[in-house]
Amino acid sequence: MRPLIGRLAFPMFNLFGIQVRVHFTFVLLLVWIAVLAPEMESNAGLLGLVVVGLLASVIVHEFGHALTARRYGIETREIVLTPIGGVARLDGYPQGRAELAIAAAGPLLNLGLAIVLFCGLVLAGLPPWGAGPVVDLPSALQWLLFGNVCLFLLNLLPAFPLDGGRILRSALSSFLGQERATRIATRLGMLLAALLGLAAFVPWTLGVPFNLILLLTAFFVLMGATRESSLVRMLQVLQGRRAGEAMMTRCERLAPQDTIEWAVRLLLSTTQRQFPVVDGWGRVAGEVDRQRLLDLVARCPGETPLLELMNREPLTVTEDCDLLEVLRQLQGSARALWVVRDQELRGMLTADGLSQFVEVCKRLRHRDSGAARP
Repeated sequence: MRPLIGRLAFPMFNLFGIQVRVHFTFVLLLVWIAVLAPEMESNAGLLGLVVVGLLASVIVHEFGHALTARRYGIETREIVLTPIGGVARLDGYPQGRAELAIAAAGPLLNLGLAIVLFCGLVLAGLPPWGAGPVVDLPSALQWLLFGNVCLFLLNLLPAFPLDGGRILRSALSSFLGQERATRIATRLGMLLAALLGLAAFVPWTLGVPFNLILLLTAFFVLMGATRESSLVRMLQVLQGRRAGEAMMTRCERLAPQDTIEWAVRLLLSTTQRQFPVVDGWGRVAGEVDRQRLLDLVARCPGETPLLELMNREPLTVTEDCDLLEVLRQLQGSARALWVVRDQELRGMLTADGLSQFVEVCKRLRHRDSGAARP
C-alpha cells in the first residue's frame, strides 16, 4: 500500500531513526538546471548550491512535521523529497489539535530560516532581496531566502496536500466533521492543481524556466489530493470496525512438516500469495509468501521441510482488533496479518483484501442511502 511517490524514491540517509528518500524526478531537476544555467546567466555551481540549500530547507521542513508528530506519539515511516517539496509519511492519522500542530511546524521552520538569512544579509551589509542571476555568494543567499519565503507562503495555501489544507481541515472538522472538511480541502487542492497546470501553458510563462516547476507542482498536488480523499473515505468506513469483520476465513494452510515442493504446488494451484504455517494445535507457527517460496525453490532441495525455512515471526492480531490499527500495520507492507482467537488461526488480512472490504462497504452504504431517499 505504499504510494507511487514512495515506490519511485531511493534511499538517501537516516536521521532520528527516519529514512530520508529522494524521488527520481529530483535528478531530472538537477539536469534541467545545469542545462538552463547559461541561459539564466548564472554560475552553474552556485545555482547547484542554491538547489542543495533549498533541498536542506525542505528536509528541515519535513523533520519539523516528523518530530512534532513524534511528540503526539506518531512515528514517521519515511520522508520522500521531490522537486517541489517533501512528503513525510506518518505512521498514523492525526486529527484535531495534533494535525494542526504537525501541519504548522514545517512552514514555521521555513519562516525561521528565512528570518535568519534576512538578518544575516542585513548584518553583513548586503541587500536581502534580489531576483538577478546567481553569480556570487550574496545572490545565492538571496535566492535561498526567497525560496524559504516561498516554501512558507505556498505551504499555507488552503488546499490538500499542502500544509494549509491540513490546517484548514483541522479547523473545519470541529463543526463540519472530518469527511466533509476533507472533501472541501481536497477539492481546493484539485482546483489549485488545475490552475497551476493551466498557468504552465499560458503564453507569458512559456519563456520562463519555471513552467516545468508549475507542471510538476500541479502533478504532485493532484496526486496528493486524490490520495488523501481516498484515504479519508477509507478511514470513515473502517471507523469502529474490527478485524473479524474483514478477515478472509477461507485460506490455504501449510504445516511445519510440509516440504517446499508441496508448498510450491499449493502456490501454483491458488491465487493466494501468503500462507500461514500452522502447528497441530491450530496456532500460527510461521509463514511463507510467494517471493520466499520462489527463492527457496531455486536454492533448496524440494523435500526440505518448511519448519527449517519459514519466517518464524508472523504478524498476528485478534478478532477484536480495530481495523484502523490493521490499516496502520498493513500500510506500506506486502505481508499478511493472521487473525487469531486464543492463539488459534481464524483468518487472514491483506492490503488487497482490506481494500476490497472497504469498496464493498462503500457500495452498501451508497445503496442503503439511496433506498432511504423518498
